[in-house]
Amino acid sequence: MGESTFHEDARWGDESVDPNEPSLPGLKARFLVDHVPASGSVLDVGCGEGKLLRTLARHTPKLTLHGCDIRVPQRAPDVFTFAQVKGDELPYPEQTFDAAMLFDVLEHVPDPGALLAQTARVLRPGGKLVAFVPVEGEALSFYRLFRKLLGDDVYVETKDHIQAFSHATIAGLVDREFSRDSTAYAYHFAGHAMDAAFFAAQKLKKLREFWWKKNTFYVADTADQGATVGAMNGVLRLANHLAFLESRALVNVRASAAGVLFAATKR
Repeated sequence: MGESTFHEDARWGDESVDPNEPSLPGLKARFLVDHVPASGSVLDVGCGEGKLLRTLARHTPKLTLHGCDIRVPQRAPDVFTFAQVKGDELPYPEQTFDAAMLFDVLEHVPDPGALLAQTARVLRPGGKLVAFVPVEGEALSFYRLFRKLLGDDVYVETKDHIQAFSHATIAGLVDREFSRDSTAYAYHFAGHAMDAAFFAAQKLKKLREFWWKKNTFYVADTADQGATVGAMNGVLRLANHLAFLESRALVNVRASAAGVLFAATKR
């Protein structure tokens, strides 16, 4: 996975996600659950704390689950096995898995094409890939606007995104190794604007601390963190719900989408 760098406080949560939840995490979880095979072995490349693996364990119990990442999870793996990535290759033999998942990972790595090739290497013939990739490199986007205002590295600084893909760029990378079977678009105008503005605002230390340590989508229990945090989480949940409804309505529309979900088959 290369020498990826992460914000020292960056932890994306370890609790399973409800695929029926009307939120953007729920939207991603629903796509994942609907597109992984019903049985077999699945690898989560860049698994973080394992929340998507725990989601699969709850909703697709016949799968054998594995995760890998450059950092060891703080919460001990329970429903999955874990292997740490140390270098440029995934720590598995060729043709090990029936399916793999790459959710919010490619934008963090120096060579996303190489990681896709490694993912294909460890998949069996006809193996499936299910992925979500942010699209933050379109010529007309709120991300481009905030980069002009705050500097080209604003999203490297606030969310460790060292890649900014266009729709064409990510399609070209994926199509080298996989044939896409299904595509869905998300984070349209409202979700796109919310994400770009919120992470640009994380240049403010207090907001950055809230995001990584107190936001309701990463921290299971925020009930005792005070009225201000409660109000911020309420706004976050409302905005997320509106963005979810927009993404559901425009699932087949690429225009203004700042994220793409796809399921693909190894070539």
